[in-house]
Amino acid sequence: MAYLWQNAGWPDFFWDNSKLLNPLLELHSNQGILEGQMRLMGFSVQSESAINRFTQEIKNSFEIEGVNLDESSLRSSVARTLGLENIILAKGGQLDKNRPHINSIVEVITDAVHNCNAPLSQERLFSWHKKLFGNPSGNESFNGLYKIHVGEYRTDCNGPMRVISGFGRNEQVHFEAPPAGILQKEMARFFDWFNFDSEEQNLSSVIKSAVAHLYFVELHPFEDGNGRLARVIADMALCRGDKNSAHTDHLYSMSSQLCRERKEYYEMLHYIETSGSLDITQWLLWYSGCMNRAVLSVISELEQTQKRREFWAKADSFGINERQRKILGMLLNDFEGNLTSQKYAKICKCSQDTANRDISRLIKADILAKTEAGGRSTCYKLK
Repeated sequence: MAYLWQNAGWPDFFWDNSKLLNPLLELHSNQGILEGQMRLMGFSVQSESAINRFTQEIKNSFEIEGVNLDESSLRSSVARTLGLENIILAKGGQLDKNRPHINSIVEVITDAVHNCNAPLSQERLFSWHKKLFGNPSGNESFNGLYKIHVGEYRTDCNGPMRVISGFGRNEQVHFEAPPAGILQKEMARFFDWFNFDSEEQNLSSVIKSAVAHLYFVELHPFEDGNGRLARVIADMALCRGDKNSAHTDHLYSMSSQLCRERKEYYEMLHYIETSGSLDITQWLLWYSGCMNRAVLSVISELEQTQKRREFWAKADSFGINERQRKILGMLLNDFEGNLTSQKYAKICKCSQDTANRDISRLIKADILAKTEAGGRSTCYKLK
């Protein structure tokens, strides 16, 4: 089996631009729609979205590798790092206490995004690697299974770096990385390519991000954490080319979409890695498609948010009481079963007459509607 790095032309990747034109146009169009929708949401919603996307970007990048981070601690650290603690506190939320390990992880992604135009160097990369494993000043850490060296390239002292599944006779080698002896030279070449101006390379930020992701994964320079760092570097490439755009402000999370499509993600990487061909058109098509789905997912969320805002504005204009507010909130959030007047009275701990009056007023306000069934089977739903 021949890997990409064993190809005589390595690392001169190539692709068919004609096949990428329409997918990239669609992606850029949807990015523009997302930016426009977010501008209409106001500072509070924009800030909350930034906290959510940064949090999900980090959490899901780790989850792809089977590592779970505490979301509450992560969210608090992101809010502090972005200077947006008040956004959480204003909604009655609480900030978790400072956790150095979580803070170190957050520092990596915020450095990559906010300082995206600073050169990527070996020193910077080693610093990120240490922080990802919670040991910014040391050279060893624990990855949850065993002790690893951090902040230095792998040495292959225990054999070649391989991605393996199964055991014994069922063991299958999915990928073997370049030998440690050539890593220094290969990484120097990677840094030169990554830091070269994308416009001079005639690469869009999406293409640069996708190539950087694949290129770094192929090198697999560390004992562990290569996938997470590949996604950080891909993020950095996007931000370099998209100044003042949707991605710079982290309005969408690529890692969240990759996590949702983890099976396809690994299958595509394996297909490209073992093809032996430097034609990576299929990888670029899949990657840009995945990014487009990430953008569309947030557009859908924003549309739902706007609908909720309009719904509550309408409800408030009719002077709804706390019982009605409670029921409407439940109906908006996956109410279990059907709403009847009996269930309304039980949930709100009120009399049947009160429940009937509340429901009648909501129907009159054109907020609730009766279902087709009548009599004791009468149920109600949002209009």
